[in-house]
Amino acid sequence: MENKKITRGINKEFAEKFIKSELYQLYKKHNDELIIGVRNNSLNLYYNCDSIAKISCINNSLRCEIDRYYTDGIHYKINDKNKKYEISQNEICDKYDKIKENSNKKQKNEKKAQSNLFIKNNSNELSNWFCIDIEYVKSFNDKNEKNESNFSARFDIIAISKKEISKEEGHVAALIELKYGNSSIGGNSGIYKHANDFFKFKDKNYFEDHLKGEIFDIIESQKDIGINIPFNELNKESLLTYKFYFIILNNNSETENFSTPKQTMAGYLFRKKKWGCKRLSKKYCVENDFGDITKKENIVNATFLFSKWTLDNLSIEDIIDGDYDEIITPM
Repeated sequence: MENKKITRGINKEFAEKFIKSELYQLYKKHNDELIIGVRNNSLNLYYNCDSIAKISCINNSLRCEIDRYYTDGIHYKINDKNKKYEISQNEICDKYDKIKENSNKKQKNEKKAQSNLFIKNNSNELSNWFCIDIEYVKSFNDKNEKNESNFSARFDIIAISKKEISKEEGHVAALIELKYGNSSIGGNSGIYKHANDFFKFKDKNYFEDHLKGEIFDIIESQKDIGINIPFNELNKESLLTYKFYFIILNNNSETENFSTPKQTMAGYLFRKKKWGCKRLSKKYCVENDFGDITKKENIVNATFLFSKWTLDNLSIEDIIDGDYDEIITPM
């Protein structure tokens, strides 16, 4: 056991046991559809961005936990003691097809597209980026500010530029939110909430104080479990900046009378109609509370990547610099 403090990763003993495990062989066999997420003292095995195995190392042996839905097809309430249970590696491997079948039944196009983008990008040696994490969540407790105690930094995907973008920017961490279709723009997890979270993330300096160190813990653990990391000289001095990105897929409308996701998003972003917007949101307006996040001089800004690709024909192989219909960068 190493003495190094790990903020988000696993120790080398854990890594050595994992690469000798049945689950590692399952991952190697199906790495065109599986993703390994590095957590603090555990690993998550993802299919469709569903965690189909939480893997930990306890008393020098690997243990796995799974949501019963993926093996039994039964939905349990979040606080139900039967919802998750310990499962053997052999059982996960034996039931893998059933686990996939139950995951596919959930019909979550956004999560399936998220997984698709991650895997295709990392399979493309010519991509300018490498995805290091998916479904990233970090909760922060600020004892001095009671209202901030429940804040969690959440990103669908974190990617790192393989090369330095410039001497001033260095390597860039892309903090990505994915939206799929019109229905994903508003509501409790829509564009307004993300702008609010981005503002808190920047205001509290969480990148320098927390995320940068975690990125290197993740990368170190990925190397230990045999993932080919394509960074030549990445270090904390060269990882200088981070940028927010929105990827919007299925940017289509059903009929001429309906809005595209881009037009709908504009209704939440701006005070006045832009981007062909047909209706402004009466309840939420990002610009009123956080400024125009499409402007470079704003405290928080983001790049918007729009594509008409759907899950059925998604062919983006570079997650940032890929085949998008329109890219709006902060100006």
